[in-house]
This record gives sequence, structure tokens and C-alpha cells, in this order.
Amino acid sequence: MPAQPKPRKPGPRDTGAYVPEMAARVDNDLNLTDGARRCARKITEYVYRKNREGREAEITVTYLMKALGRCRRTVQRYLRQLEREGYIGVWVVPCERTRMCFGLVVRLLNPLLPRHRRHKWPEKAGNPDATPESQINSSRLKIRRVPRYVWDFLCSQGVWRSYMKTIPPLPSIL
Repeated sequence: MPAQPKPRKPGPRDTGAYVPEMAARVDNDLNLTDGARRCARKITEYVYRKNREGREAEITVTYLMKALGRCRRTVQRYLRQLEREGYIGVWVVPCERTRMCFGLVVRLLNPLLPRHRRHKWPEKAGNPDATPESQINSSRLKIRRVPRYVWDFLCSQGVWRSYMKTIPPLPSIL
């Protein structure tokens, strides 16, 4: 007797979004998992829509979790794989008031892009006479970036201080 077929989920709605041209190197890289490849495509799609001239965008792990249907740790592992292999650069965007972060700035690096698009992607449809200062979110261009390893160090300082408080002082020899 054949097994019962799994109930099918509804198909995704057509948003008009698409993945721009990418280098085949990502698909041929045996050091990446299939999920990391899919994550690279999703990041490329997002950057293409948000900031195709600068080739970087602010993105959160939560957005990638929902887009890929994976847990937070899996998405973080995908990002580390892509960063380790040189496809993306990742910086943390810290909050000015608290010790938390807003999200990540992900920059697409040259190995992810095809050779004929490494200099420039096709222009975005829009008014070519508009000045860059007329953009609504012009203040978002002035974000502070912290490399991931520095952010790890800053976050561990609170734990280190409380650990040092628990160590009893050394007895004086004199």
C-alpha cells in the first residue's frame, strides 16, 4: 500500500521579484551547502532591490529566517559559510543607546558577481534627473559599522567583568 502523500503547501505568490545575474562559481563551490547557496541568492535579490549601486544593504537575520524558512542558527551558519568563502562581507550595525545591534550590513563581493557585472548592474528605473539628496532615507547612509569580531569582543566584555568580580584577590606576600 503506498504511503499517504504529504499535504502540499500553497505556492508562493508572484511578487515580481527576481534574482539578478550571479556568477556560476557559487553553484560550483563544493565548500557551500545548498542552503548557503540559496541564502546567497536571497541576499543578492535583496541587495539588487534595495541598493544596487552600492552593492550592500542592511538586513536582519530575522528577515532571512522568514525568507528561507530556517532557524536563526542555520541562517547564521549560512552567512558564516558565505563570508568564509569570500562571497559576502558582513558588518554589525550597533545601536547608539544600548548594547544591542539593529542588524547587519551585507556587502556583495566580486566572486558572487559575474565578470561583466562587477563594475555596475543595470540602472534602476526612475527619474535620472533626481538628486541623491532627494532620497527619503538619506540618513540611513550614515550608519556606523562594526566588524563582527569586534562586536563579539564588545559583547563579551560584560561577561568578562562579572567573571573578574568573582575571582578572590591574591593574598599579599608581605
